[in-house]
Amino acid sequence: MEKRVLLAIVLCIIVLVLWEKFFVPKRQPVPPSTSPAVEQPPTAPTKPDQPESPVPETPTSEAPAPTTPSFPTPAAHTARDITVETPLYRAVFTETGARLRSFVLKNYRETIEEDSPGKELVKTKKIEHLPLAFNFVDRPVAALNLAPYVADSKTSVTISEGQNHTLTFSYEAPGWLRITRQYHFTPDSYLIDLTVSVENLGSQPWENAPTLGLISQPISAGTGSRYTFQGPALLANNELEEVKFKKIEGEKKFPGPIDWVAYTGQFFIMALLPVELTPNHAQLEALDAATQMVEITLLGPKIALQPGVQQKFAYKLFLGPKEVNTLKAADPRLAKAVNFGWFDVIAQPLLVCLKFFYRYLHNYGVAIILLTVLIKILFWPLTHKSYVSMKAMKKLQPKMQKIREKYKDDKEKMNQEIMQMYRTHKVNPVGGCFPMLLQIPVFFALYRLLYSSIAMRHAPFLWWINDLSAPDRFPIGVQIPYLGDGLPILTVLMGVSMYVQQKMSPTGGDPKMEKMMMMMPVVFTVFFVNFPSGLVLYWLVNNILSVGQQYYINKKVA
Repeated sequence: MEKRVLLAIVLCIIVLVLWEKFFVPKRQPVPPSTSPAVEQPPTAPTKPDQPESPVPETPTSEAPAPTTPSFPTPAAHTARDITVETPLYRAVFTETGARLRSFVLKNYRETIEEDSPGKELVKTKKIEHLPLAFNFVDRPVAALNLAPYVADSKTSVTISEGQNHTLTFSYEAPGWLRITRQYHFTPDSYLIDLTVSVENLGSQPWENAPTLGLISQPISAGTGSRYTFQGPALLANNELEEVKFKKIEGEKKFPGPIDWVAYTGQFFIMALLPVELTPNHAQLEALDAATQMVEITLLGPKIALQPGVQQKFAYKLFLGPKEVNTLKAADPRLAKAVNFGWFDVIAQPLLVCLKFFYRYLHNYGVAIILLTVLIKILFWPLTHKSYVSMKAMKKLQPKMQKIREKYKDDKEKMNQEIMQMYRTHKVNPVGGCFPMLLQIPVFFALYRLLYSSIAMRHAPFLWWINDLSAPDRFPIGVQIPYLGDGLPILTVLMGVSMYVQQKMSPTGGDPKMEKMMMMMPVVFTVFFVNFPSGLVLYWLVNNILSVGQQYYINKKVA
């Protein structure tokens, strides 16, 4: 029995170590936050020998389409920034390329400080790296991404409850194309409808396929982000695929049909969804290794435009929190973005329970405590059986020792006698280990839940614990190696509670085993130092309940 318990303990430690090594991505370098001021779009030149319109590449000789005419010089145009403000966000678009320059969430802050600005989702600042670049697959025009669109709006628009608004950007290259981009906003949703119209202004048919891309780098920085995926993701055939930056070599293509492409962070997401854009596929390209900047592009079907004919392409754009109900309300397909990995089937019900408790208690810390009690009740029969089994094993230790001494030269006979002793006293030698192992998936499901759920972000509990998704730190104003500027008080209490639990738990009477078990609180305390305080709270409460349960069993079985 001692060997089995030791094996179970070793397996638990190995699981934790392997989890850190293989399931926890290494911290990725994230550039420091830049100030809200960003690069100004280039001012259109006014000299006649420097045309400001982009000139498309000339088709190759084997291409069926005719040569695209050179663009005449348009009137001088200074690009403006157009700000659209709703109760949920403040979006800034630039007329240069009709692209998104900034998107700030009003209900979420960058940091826990009360004076922190709203959460910025557009992390790229150079004009050529802004998201929502529209282009074409064949003979793409690089300068088209910086084309001088003209908006039909004043520079600032505020959308109140009950109002809708459409922002239109137009660009015309005489003798070639007219492109119109319409963004439709509603005040109560993070979803933006985007329609792109392309009209053939030439005298001959024109064939091509549209592309619309998102460019971003890590949305969130800090300790928590290293434990969850950040980067490009897509949903194809209802299957979620998340691509780590180091796996991107050159251009990576994904066959369709594509449900959505996105750049996802720990708590937030920027997603692009096609609307009746079939067939389609996606393409991924790494732009900058230092900043982990990537471009994920949605490519539509090839179209044949006759002269004077217009073709429309419809998309949905979502920029907001990775909150399941919010995502479902925008589009049910987006709910797949909330991914708890292998433990999703366990984590999702736990999240539902947490939100249920929070609805009435308005404190996620208290909700975690109640969830811990609920889990303890559900596992009570198993843990009770485990404790009783270990208690019975401890009582059989003297008899087991006599059998070992009596048959020390006959291993087969010794094992037969020990098994007969188990059957006589109706004791299961693995009864104390198996119920404990069953709780490991629940632990890891909570681990992923508390790191990835937007509900935990900046959620206070009491006193110094003001963010249940962040490690527990009691501020002392002094920097400590590995710990930062605070002490993990809650984590230490968790270790103490685990020590008390181990002291009360039977170990079969083996002194070596008792020493091994006494090391477990130290090991777990070290592991938990940088875990979310919400997870530490769960384990602390679980230990306290286990101590009470063990006390009850010791009294009853004694």
